[in-house]
Amino acid sequence: MTAPLRHYCRNLRCRSKLPAPVENTHFAFCTPGCHASFYRSRCLVCEEPMRRKRESQRVKSGHKKCEAEYRKFPHAFSFPLSRAKISDEGLRSADKTGVKFGLKGHPPTAHCLREWWWGGDGEGDHSLYDRDGLTIARIVLVDGRYHLRAPVAIPRQSWASLEEAKRGAENFALMALPTDPKVAARIKKVNETPHPMGPPLNRLCVAASISGGR
Repeated sequence: MTAPLRHYCRNLRCRSKLPAPVENTHFAFCTPGCHASFYRSRCLVCEEPMRRKRESQRVKSGHKKCEAEYRKFPHAFSFPLSRAKISDEGLRSADKTGVKFGLKGHPPTAHCLREWWWGGDGEGDHSLYDRDGLTIARIVLVDGRYHLRAPVAIPRQSWASLEEAKRGAENFALMALPTDPKVAARIKKVNETPHPMGPPLNRLCVAASISGGR
């Protein structure tokens, strides 16, 4: 008995019509972002609720059968990357391919970093995704300003325009990245090594000696 075809995205915040009906429920998403958002708190295989212990976790802890199934058939559960870039137009010149990127077909801008891409509802809620489809930043429109919801920043950050908010969110996402161990060790070594010119002059002492000599 064949499963019924899915015609709409399973992400309840999207529900967009799929480019083509699918039978596999794990493929019933319009974008990698919708797929990642749906399974962020669900086991990727059995879809039971779960709380992630790490960002790369895909299967609920203790689900040995799910782990075995995922290892044997990873492509049956992961979003097909071939559908991440879809064009319904014929072949044309290279500068007019009609290829679409990310959620709602937003093309990557000159500011895109580390294969990150923006997606959202096109109105007041926008998320920045990494190359694996995981959310690393989110901005929400509230009372005419775009507020940074993730990563958490103190003091809280907000911007008047969408483009300004995206650039700001990208900067905070970069700052939230863990430092590479080799880079961290090099920075520590530089900070602990005395400068060959000696310590900086104490300007307060110099100013005091000048005023005392008058």
